[in-house]
Amino acid sequence: MVMPMHSFAGQTVVITGASDGIGKAAVRQYALGGARVVMVGRNEAKTRAAARAIMTDTGRRDITCEIADLSRQDAVRDLAARLRAAHPVIHVLANNAGAMFLERQLTVDGFEQTFALNHLAYYTLTLLLLPSLYAAAAPGAPARIVNVSSRAHENARPELDDLQLTQGFGGWRAYANSKLFNIWFTTSLARRLDATRVATHALHPGVVSTRFATNNGRMGRLLRGVMDLVSISPAAGADTLVWLSGADEATANSGRYWCRRRMVTPSRLARREELAELLWQRSGALTALDGDRCAGEARGPVSSTLLSPDRAPAPHDPS
Repeated sequence: MVMPMHSFAGQTVVITGASDGIGKAAVRQYALGGARVVMVGRNEAKTRAAARAIMTDTGRRDITCEIADLSRQDAVRDLAARLRAAHPVIHVLANNAGAMFLERQLTVDGFEQTFALNHLAYYTLTLLLLPSLYAAAAPGAPARIVNVSSRAHENARPELDDLQLTQGFGGWRAYANSKLFNIWFTTSLARRLDATRVATHALHPGVVSTRFATNNGRMGRLLRGVMDLVSISPAAGADTLVWLSGADEATANSGRYWCRRRMVTPSRLARREELAELLWQRSGALTALDGDRCAGEARGPVSSTLLSPDRAPAPHDPS
């Protein structure tokens, strides 16, 4: 049995997209490390079956499930309320749920499906759980927010005046844009957090052998087949996610982008802080959730103001 690289004993971990692929593999590693894991999934039967299988495999009995369709803002808010009531202290939030939709679809809120699930869900759930995350902070041991992005962000072609691609939609373009938005969100969030108490990271997990893209019919299955030619296992894809959730090496580098446990430089576009801030403001308007207020109130009265630009995390340059 492969043992985890970090002890999560006594910690509560919330992970979305937990019923399959990277998420399911990460749950297993968290559980082996001693964490109380809350698995968030959309399909109740699949999520509970995955939980039972992992409990049988690991011998753990403190894995619980929360069911939510994260493409719906009301469901995200209900989930956050349930989580805060049941878990006033959360040590790790892993935003992992995501999908690609080759055809443009709208959610019940009127948002483009990829944008809603892959970005707005991260934004809303994270902000509403900040009080529980701050409550978990201990000296030298900040809580963690880990956002699963992708190297696909390098192919992003966003229109800041048309975030949901009402014109020029393409499934891959919408997906790549959403992965760029994950990095921008991480950067903007880090500027507003007290990194000694809550650290945040974005990561590329690798091209992973999962069911990703198979929700798109024959074309999606063909795409999946091509991806599988160069794919790594879900366990390998979950490695950096779980490592960032506990590694001491990551605590001093909040707001950065990682791959294979290494801090790497994202695309030039991903380093445009003014565009990241614009996305932050527009996300707040679309969700009717004031991110600055949420972050400020969670930080507390001593240091609730937005960090000045000169304190924002600088782009990492390995050279």
